[in-house]
Amino acid sequence: MIDEANIEAILRPLVEVDTSNPPGKNYEKIAKIIEEQLAPTGCEVELLKPPRERVKELIKESEGIAGDRMNLVASLDRGEGETMILNGHTDVVPAVGDWTYPPFKLSKSGGEWYGRGVADMKGSLAALILAFRELAANGSWRGKLVLTATVDEEIGGYTGLAYLLDEQLVKGDYCIVGDGAATNITNAANGCLRFRVSFRGKAVHSSMNWRGINAIEKAARLITRLEGYNASLRDRKSKVPTNPEYGVDRLTPSLTVGLIRGGTKVNIVPDRCVVNIDRRVIPEEDKNKAIEEFEKILEEFEEKDKDFKYDLLIGGFHDSFHTPEDNELIKALSASYEEVKGERCRVLGTLGCVDAAYAAKHGISVAVFGASRVESNVHGLDERVRIADLVNFGHIVERTALKLMR
Repeated sequence: MIDEANIEAILRPLVEVDTSNPPGKNYEKIAKIIEEQLAPTGCEVELLKPPRERVKELIKESEGIAGDRMNLVASLDRGEGETMILNGHTDVVPAVGDWTYPPFKLSKSGGEWYGRGVADMKGSLAALILAFRELAANGSWRGKLVLTATVDEEIGGYTGLAYLLDEQLVKGDYCIVGDGAATNITNAANGCLRFRVSFRGKAVHSSMNWRGINAIEKAARLITRLEGYNASLRDRKSKVPTNPEYGVDRLTPSLTVGLIRGGTKVNIVPDRCVVNIDRRVIPEEDKNKAIEEFEKILEEFEEKDKDFKYDLLIGGFHDSFHTPEDNELIKALSASYEEVKGERCRVLGTLGCVDAAYAAKHGISVAVFGASRVESNVHGLDERVRIADLVNFGHIVERTALKLMR
């Protein structure tokens, strides 16, 4: 039965495992716990690690990771029919600051559970596990049911769901990613590009700064130019609506200068400055064109200034995705939402990147849905989730699977 007590029994041990990412050291431990929780279903369970070469690619983009990247894939095969993937990630962001409740212990207060990951997304993962168990006991469906508990979503998912799909270790027709809101179905998301511009200057004593080349000043010129470029991006609106709580009514591209490092000492003209830039891409945009636009800005400076010297690194691209509202998965989820909650469900895009894009890339109909709310304080202090939202989420997932796997 999908109820508070059964979800709590699954969720409590998940929260108690510190899978903070970085570093992500306890992935195998939490995978073993999930394997034990699935044992009554008689499903086939695989624990899969990406090869070292793929992990090395991850390390290029993220600092401080350590430990094996262990994914879990559980499956029940009932012959010919559709394949439904239920996906959740096991990693969480680090718990910093002064919490009222212990972050790695499940606490209850006022109809909510508290703890790191209860909203993002160990709570929804627990509900997915319970829905999987309920479906295993139901003999009315046909096809294949797959549960994936994957790693590294908080740093891009490259060694998690992306790895499983790229290597064809998991295939499917439909996929529900439980990393979403309780109040709407997410059918689209922005993609993300990362640029790292390393400026090369010439170091001299600051008392003779005219003899040097100040790499920070070169970076500042670019940053000023990018401020205007970001403003122009706001004029590009997607056709996909988004939650007005974000401050926009449709998916919108953006560019953010997120990190800058430069200089050695205050009386030395800096010979190096590194600028890290985040570029969000709406589903209608072409990532190659977005790259070309950025490169053109750099080239314009280079043409006018012989001392404007730099190296450009383009980081891994996280795809955008868009599943049309008339897709069978979206319709089944919407109908199940209305049956369980007694109200119509909004279908909206999200400005952030999500692992669902990896499924869409492989031709899988995918949607994001979950149990978080703005009040959940995801990634913040005293992360919380409404217990009723997790119970409803489990029922909605179960009903949706039964509608599509006939």
